[in-house]
Amino acid sequence: MLRLFARNMCSAAQVKRPPIQVFGVEGRYVTALYSAASQKGELEEVDKHLRILEKELYKPKMIDFLETSVVSRVQKAKILQEAAKQVGMPETAANFLGLVAENGRLKKLKRMITMFLTVMVAHNNKALCEVITASPLDDGARQSLMDALKKFVKGDKKIELTEKVDPSIIGGMIVGVEDKHIDMSISRKIQMYTDILKQSV
Repeated sequence: MLRLFARNMCSAAQVKRPPIQVFGVEGRYVTALYSAASQKGELEEVDKHLRILEKELYKPKMIDFLETSVVSRVQKAKILQEAAKQVGMPETAANFLGLVAENGRLKKLKRMITMFLTVMVAHNNKALCEVITASPLDDGARQSLMDALKKFVKGDKKIELTEKVDPSIIGGMIVGVEDKHIDMSISRKIQMYTDILKQSV
């Protein structure tokens, strides 16, 4: 059915691969969606709606719906497609959700959406960066961080920064830049010194 989806949405001559490699079952679905949405000129709209849907997937009612076995796959597919169309989702995204449901892959939907959003970051020539701090960044700290991040990003990519607050790190920050991970948190330093002290006893 996944191949049928791709064939119905894309002509063989115009099939487009994502700008970065994606793997596994999720990767096959994401590739089909990216190719279909690309041909129909719906990539940005699909990206926008899936970002909204990603947040909805963490709500209790949505979790119950996705995980229940009382509602059949076919019924779930129909419900999701109708709901998608009601909120203005592009055809490719609505059909994608229906296919995922009908094939019994809804448990992998979060991962698929995360993967697709990552593909879109690369498609838009952006570098995905995440910073975790104990308290929100002020404008000055944010600008200093952006200036520092530019040195880690290859080429002329624009930085897409996601900020998260986690008081448990106490201070400092944890930074993720594309495939790099830098932990400069105080909690990490405390753990490191604690480990050293234990080894010296």
